[in-house]
Amino acid sequence: MQKNILLFFQEVATPFWDAIAEAVTMLGEQYFFIAVISFVYWIVSRTEGFRLAVIFVYSSVFNSILKIAFRAPRPFERLPEISGKRIETATGYSFPSGHTQGAATFFTTAAFILKRWWASLIAAFIIVAVAVTRVYLGVHWPLDVIGGTIFGVLIAIGLNRAINVRIDEPKKLRRYFFILQAAIIILTIALFIMNATGSLDVLKVRDFFKISGISLGLVGGYFLEEHLIRFNPSGGSVLRKLLRYGIGLACTIGLLVGLKPLFPELLIFDYLRYAILGFWVSFLWPWIGIRIGLFEASGH
Repeated sequence: MQKNILLFFQEVATPFWDAIAEAVTMLGEQYFFIAVISFVYWIVSRTEGFRLAVIFVYSSVFNSILKIAFRAPRPFERLPEISGKRIETATGYSFPSGHTQGAATFFTTAAFILKRWWASLIAAFIIVAVAVTRVYLGVHWPLDVIGGTIFGVLIAIGLNRAINVRIDEPKKLRRYFFILQAAIIILTIALFIMNATGSLDVLKVRDFFKISGISLGLVGGYFLEEHLIRFNPSGGSVLRKLLRYGIGLACTIGLLVGLKPLFPELLIFDYLRYAILGFWVSFLWPWIGIRIGLFEASGH
């Protein structure tokens, strides 16, 4: 049945629908998430920006673990009659869909934050739309996107509740994330060792090390910023906010793209590059921004 669904989309595909599918699937990609999370964190609310970021990142870590555990091939790798499109976004294993799980986690969390019925409807529509595009493009099986949707929504619900019960107790919240982060670091070390023994396909597991790195930089940077700065995202004029977002985002993309050719093509450097990226967003840019007058410190 999965094959028939893929073949159906292949038969009805047109250049117009290809363009629509590629545009919609970008709502499940890193540049979109970086742009929105940075805006919320730097301009709207540092706590809700962190919530949105950390839940998305931890969901992505779990997604990468599942991919490595199942090691499922993608449709265009298994079926010669399926022509995958936008395969540059299909870098790892197939199950579960990372784009779908990321979108499900991100937009479910956004709906929790907004607490509006229309936000829930929009979130549901986008999650389904991203899921459909992944099958349409031939880069995922239908079960991949079903699994990604279920895991993404459940993780969003679970982590939101975990944060909510600790939100008024900073020490407990900090301890909770430090424990989660310690577990991810241990797992990362284990996978580094497995890679050194040649038991992993480097190209298929590279995404795990990227997202593990960004989780370290993001969480460490957030709690360091909370201890040293506690910037006020709502402070400043509209012009200052636009400048801090525009300059900050440009530097973020610059780091993401510019550090890649400077580092060797090794997993440890993928890890470090993304750790720097997470630390830049959560700590370095607010710290620099305060010193050049684009951010305001709210104090403790």
